[in-house]
Amino acid sequence: MTLEAAMVRVSTGSQDAASQEKVIVADAAERGATIVKWFRLHGYSASHGEQEPALREAIADIARGDYSVLIVTESSRLDRREDLDAQAEILLAIRAAGGDIRAISEPQFGRTDFAGRVVTLVTQHANAEKSKTVKNTTYRGVMMIRDNRAHHGPLPAFWETRGERYSKQAWCTDPMAVVDIFERVAGGESLASVARAYDLYPASVKNVIRFEANHTGIEECSYTHAGVTETWPHEVAPVVSSPLWWRANKVLAANKTDGRGNKGGRPVARPANWISGILDCPACGGKIFMNAGLTPAGNPRTPKLRCGGHAKRRLACGSFPGIDAQPVVDVIADRFAEDDTPVLAFQRVAGNAHELDALHADLRKLQARLSATEDDDELDELVAQRRSMKARVEGFALVPDRYDYAPTGQTVGQMWNAGNDAVRRGMVRAVKASWGLSLTSHEAQWVVALGTADDVIGLDDGDGRERIVDLGNGLCFRSEGRSQE
Repeated sequence: MTLEAAMVRVSTGSQDAASQEKVIVADAAERGATIVKWFRLHGYSASHGEQEPALREAIADIARGDYSVLIVTESSRLDRREDLDAQAEILLAIRAAGGDIRAISEPQFGRTDFAGRVVTLVTQHANAEKSKTVKNTTYRGVMMIRDNRAHHGPLPAFWETRGERYSKQAWCTDPMAVVDIFERVAGGESLASVARAYDLYPASVKNVIRFEANHTGIEECSYTHAGVTETWPHEVAPVVSSPLWWRANKVLAANKTDGRGNKGGRPVARPANWISGILDCPACGGKIFMNAGLTPAGNPRTPKLRCGGHAKRRLACGSFPGIDAQPVVDVIADRFAEDDTPVLAFQRVAGNAHELDALHADLRKLQARLSATEDDDELDELVAQRRSMKARVEGFALVPDRYDYAPTGQTVGQMWNAGNDAVRRGMVRAVKASWGLSLTSHEAQWVVALGTADDVIGLDDGDGRERIVDLGNGLCFRSEGRSQE
């Protein structure tokens, strides 16, 4: 009984490889072979060599002796690159590792005798020619799309195509939703919040915001063949105004910082309280969680704060005995609820550079319309508008925008009292990141220390230095650190 591996490959993710698997399983059963590993490549183009990493993995497995044969239904599943030397190199590497190729529909493929070598070379050349034919046929179809100035390529959410095959017209299926998304993002709402409202991913919301045809009415389509990229304009109905499109994209650009990256960590799925998972264990540095619930008799337990260990190893250290949670919750809640420090928002406070950016956005829209129009009267009107707008841009007296934190009219206490557990958790985390928030022993009892280790001295006020607490979404507040019991 021989040990073998099987490879099934389809060029697009929408194709089904089940028929290949069925043929391979039947062939192995007929020969009494055992398939110990499967390589399932969905959406991998053999003409571009995307399957090569899997082939290199198979070569390494064969060299280790995991199996000796790699089965495919046809040789074209293995490789279809135009570079015949690259195809031959893979076959020779498999042979050098002590393995063999079995193409079920081409028994002579890969054999080392004279007839096998001739069949292999002819088959490799035929596979490469087949790739060329497919590319040329596809290119002819795309050129028909280009000549019709039809749509080609991906579209963001709320955009679809309709019409005949080579005359597809892109259109917005829900303009009101797209406008609402732009207004929310321009207003400072988080991408995650907007995505939840429309059952999308945050990345999908970004794609909607960055799709220029939403305001220009022109989508630039492109296709690359034989190393040459051809582009053509596809005209659509604009959905949002240029100033709104510019404001929303400005927000995305402002949020594109290193601090926005995913820092990892294990989220609290269902916290019992906003304090759960915030404080660090004084003994081991792990996270402290609130334990509450009911006893076996159905009576409510007294909420306790206990060590829950570290993110990857959720085991209590056993050194921290746990304390009543309510006094700690009350101390922190009172500290926030009575704080009348104003909440600030990072916003433009002076300058007119934003107006110049809006003019540039309008100018791009006009230029996109110029590339798509074929009506002489409309062309003359657009040229006149472009000339007028360029004159406004060139004569614009620029005063650079200046951004700073300005009051929102809301205090920390108001935000705390009006917020839910998620808001309060974010506020406490922000304070912890800025000042430091910890449990510390004072006169034989546990107290909450607000401030860094160097700042906290007993229970009196800290050093009075002003610190900025970043609440996220452009909000913050400035205050002086202090420690409390």
